[in-house]
Amino acid sequence: MKKSAQEYLSEEFFSVAELEQRELGMEDFAAFTQQATDFYARNGSAARRMFGFPSNATSLSLYTQYLLMLHYTSPLANNCGDIEEKGYYGMDTKAIEKKIVQVFAEKFGMGEDFWGYVTSGGSESNSCGITLAFRKNPNGILYYAQAAHYSIKKYAEQYPHYEIPCNERNELELDALFDAIKKNYEAARCAVNLVLTHGTTQYGACDDVDSIVAFLQKNGIPYYIHMDAALFGGIPNSQKNAPLLLNAKERGIHSVSVSLHKYLGFPDVKSVFVSTQKPQGHTIDYIGQKDTTVTGSRSIPAFALYHHICEQLSESDSTLYERNIRTFAAMLEQKKIPYYLAENSNIFVIDEPSVSTCEDFQLSCFSEDNTFRRRAHIIIFPCHRTEDMQALADRLQKDLS
Repeated sequence: MKKSAQEYLSEEFFSVAELEQRELGMEDFAAFTQQATDFYARNGSAARRMFGFPSNATSLSLYTQYLLMLHYTSPLANNCGDIEEKGYYGMDTKAIEKKIVQVFAEKFGMGEDFWGYVTSGGSESNSCGITLAFRKNPNGILYYAQAAHYSIKKYAEQYPHYEIPCNERNELELDALFDAIKKNYEAARCAVNLVLTHGTTQYGACDDVDSIVAFLQKNGIPYYIHMDAALFGGIPNSQKNAPLLLNAKERGIHSVSVSLHKYLGFPDVKSVFVSTQKPQGHTIDYIGQKDTTVTGSRSIPAFALYHHICEQLSESDSTLYERNIRTFAAMLEQKKIPYYLAENSNIFVIDEPSVSTCEDFQLSCFSEDNTFRRRAHIIIFPCHRTEDMQALADRLQKDLS
């Protein structure tokens, strides 16, 4: 069992800390400390029954915790500007950030000449992919699926765009996509800037990139493909029966985004964007380098992040991903609870249960596209305990009765 923060820290520490805070005018040090302690204890308990949102509550190794402590108790390390350039500012962690990007470039198969950086989250990574698409094809049209992440629709407003319909299971309607592309290309020779999804938010559907690339190449249509692999992109390549994203460059994918707080379970919201090409950017005299990122500046706990990623991706148990999925599926089937599960997905889609069940197990609920049927989904991770999955299955059965 992990020790609490108080057990790690001595009474002397709290005595000194309380004195410091009193000097700053904080008279309720004990109450504030108790409030913080209660919050994190409550959060830890709630995480065990969090089934509706993509966050694999992995246990941080003691060494990762140590590296995190170093980061958050040290002066600011600002990775401003391009990941491959340096000005006179000498307090960055770009050397480690480059190692992080390399890990994912190799994982996805992005080739030797890759570029990327650690972003503030999947939305920034998707924004970067769309930006690079229009730098490559400035006369292009942005195409994306109805089931794409909501950040895509937000950025699409800045460009000529088409939203392509999906079926009720979030699967992209290929005929509708091909018809729209052909119409626009024949009319104005518009290139294709396409955002695809490897694991949609609600159903875990994976867009058929191979069929799409074959169509584009057959018709000689220039294109750029960004792949949003926020959740599934973090699954180790060692895992059996998992929706892995492999050989991206060979398959015609130009950039990929993956969230580090989802399957990989890092306790900060971060993402990695990796591309087969580097943006030109503009040289900024003030920082002595090019500005090629969306945010310009970024501070990341690079050493802790790199170590945690390497730990998680080196998982040797090849059945870890599927084990809980099979267990939970058996529980639902035994209780005759209907569900939909896409191939190799960890996202179970069910009819929306009671409000109390949704609250107690933090389920995400939504209206199904096209049918407007109220649905909920359950995302099963290796971190989930058998007793908690059983408690959820029991509650769902009770809701049906």
